[in-house]
Parts: sequence; structure tokens; C-alpha cells
Amino acid sequence: MRAFIALVIFLSLFKVSFLSAEERVSASLDIDGNGQYDALTDGLLIVRYLFGLTDSSLTNGTLGANATRTEPSQILSLLDSMQDTLDIDGNQSTDALTDGLLILRYLFGLRGDALIDSVIGNDSSRDSASSIETYVKSVMPTVTLIEGNIGSGQFSFQDSMLIGGLSINVFCYIPDGISETTPILFVFHGGGRNPRDYRSAFVSEANEKKFIVIAPEFSSSLFPGGDGYNLGNVFVDGDNPSASSLNDESEWLFSLMDPIFDYVKPRLANNTSKYSVFGHSAGGQVAHRLMFFKPSAKVNHFVAAGSGWYTTMNKNLSFPYGFENSPLEDSSFSSYLEKRVTILIGELDNDPNAPSLRRNSIVDQQGRNRFDRAVYFYEQARDISEQQQVPFNWTFDVLQNTGHDYVAASERASELLFGTN
Repeated sequence: MRAFIALVIFLSLFKVSFLSAEERVSASLDIDGNGQYDALTDGLLIVRYLFGLTDSSLTNGTLGANATRTEPSQILSLLDSMQDTLDIDGNQSTDALTDGLLILRYLFGLRGDALIDSVIGNDSSRDSASSIETYVKSVMPTVTLIEGNIGSGQFSFQDSMLIGGLSINVFCYIPDGISETTPILFVFHGGGRNPRDYRSAFVSEANEKKFIVIAPEFSSSLFPGGDGYNLGNVFVDGDNPSASSLNDESEWLFSLMDPIFDYVKPRLANNTSKYSVFGHSAGGQVAHRLMFFKPSAKVNHFVAAGSGWYTTMNKNLSFPYGFENSPLEDSSFSSYLEKRVTILIGELDNDPNAPSLRRNSIVDQQGRNRFDRAVYFYEQARDISEQQQVPFNWTFDVLQNTGHDYVAASERASELLFGTN
């Protein structure tokens, strides 16, 4: 009997598994109590319950990170109290292959006919896609990112699987009148570790152009020095990379971005599949290295502004200046060149003695100031695309009469990413 139930669950999942992760909706019934909503945790818990599974067979492999309800008895008690709620098609009964699949499909992002095809029960009072969608939305718990989900604020993000389960502060700005399609921008602060200031620099533009600002704080206590921040905490000592000093990927700063994005979306009822990235100065270094180390990140446009220096696409040059002796050694240049990337630099950001500007015989091959190094990095990428005859979707943008100014860079990035309005 259990083998049969397991087979039915597998076949049920198989029907909807062709939907990409980017197309999923993250907001729904939070059965495991972790404040996040997902088909493969909350949705499966409901389906298993409706199939009659109990004890560990109910919860094995279906609890989300940071779940507060982890015991089968807790899950059973909650779902027992939700019998009426789980009658999705409104026929006065609950069934795994109708109500359960409707919930699961909804959580996977299916809408319209694909949501209801062959899964509406007999004598249902809700038998159209629109009525099912309206009902499921009505029973979703209300969650918010900050109080009222409008204006400036901050929240704490924690994932037990990342950076040792420690939490980070995240500053944000949410303009009035957002919708499920409002774009989301991640902002990476400079070496001053001042995310509040960077967040504030985007407020006016966010109000005008209607986008959400997410500015994580990468504190010195969690990500010390340039190794921890600029180089993404990939190595204990990024200037002397080795297999023994390579951190686990769960410790990389770059590993936080997509999970924060997935955390933010349900709390804003946001259904966008990708986010944009802006980083200035040290944050510009983070932005372009995020692209390298996380090529599958859900980013649609990277803006690296005012970077002091770069990791270049050179497999014969050791990290952090090139790809050698790093996890990037076997990566494909074409996968980076086809991404939407803007290298943004101030026309007057050309002081070879600027504070905190790295200078040595290796990095000076990129140039002796930020402007020249930006040109070098962009032109090297362009030349590689021509040599390999692969698409090149990068652009180079100069802020006229501007030095190392994150406010001016923020305004220009807003135009590049979200239009001039």
C-alpha cells in the first residue's frame, strides 16, 4: 500500500515538474512554520497528509530550512484543524488527487487551464481556474517584509544552511504602489560597510521608477577584510588561494543572494523571476565576482560601478587577478559574456593614489587607476568575445565630470536598469 501511495505522489509531482524554479510562486500556506512557502515543502506536506501518511513518512524530506513545526504530530494537528480550508474545489470533501494537486500546482506557479486540468472533484462549487486562484490566494497567510511593506526599513535574514546559520541585517526601501511585478534591485555597499546610506541613495529613484531596493549589510565581523567582502569569502586568504583554504560554498558571501531574493518575494507578494544587481567600489567588485562564482544566480543585469580592480577572465593568471587556482578554472567565458553587464565608471575616477586603491605589479597591469582598470576589464571581455565569436551583452558607461561618487552612480544605474521615466 505504501509503495502505491509513493508511486502516486511521484506521478503527481511528475505532472508539474517541468515548470522551472524561476516560474514558481513562493507565497502559500506555511505548513512547516518557517515563514517561507514552497511546493516541495508545504505543498508536499499537504499532499502527503491527504494521502493519509503519518509519522516520519509525513515529514521526511519535506521540511524547509528553519522550520518551527518539525514533529509529525505538530503537522498533523495543524492540518487536522484545516480540513475545511483544504477543500480547495469546494465540494465538501478533501482529496489528495484534487485538492492536494490544486495546491501543489498553484505553488508551482501553474495558472489557468494548467492549474485545474483533470483535478477538479465531482460536485465542486469552485470549478474554474479563476475561482480556484481567488480562493487559494484568500487562504494564504499574510506576511510582510517590514511593517506595512512601505518605506525604509530593515529586516534580519537567516538560513541555517548558510554562513553557519548566522543572521545578517538587510536594509530595504519599498515604494508605494508596488505590485507582483515590481522589479527588485540588490545594492552592494562599498568598503565603508554602509548599506543604510546606499539604500537611501536610491529612494528618490525607486519612488519615481517603482523598484524595490534590497541592501544587505556584509559586516566586518561576518566577512572580515577584503577576503571576506570584496572576494566573497571564497577563500580564507584570497590572495593565496589553495585547496586547503577554500571555504565551503555555503560560507561564500555570493551564496546569500538568491536565498535572500527567495525570502523577500513572498513577503512582498512579488512574482518576479530575477533581480538586478548594483555595486559600487568594493561592492562593484562583489557584483562582478558574483557573476563569475554564481553564473546561475537569478540576476538579469549586473552593474559594477567604480570598482578598484577586477578578477579578469584569464585562466593563466592566479586568483584573485585571474581564474587559475580557483573554482573558476574550468568555467566557460561565453557564459559570462552573454550576460547583461554594465561597467560603470566616473570620468574623473582616475587618481592612482586614491585611498584603499590596491597597487602592485600584477594589478597595475589592469591600469594605475579605477578608470583605466574599468576600460581594461571591459575591453578584455570584448576581445575574448570577438576571438571566440560568442555573443557579447556587456556595455561600458562613463559618468561625465564625476569622480568616485556612489550617489551619482546610483542615479545612473537607476536609469540604465529601469529607464528614465
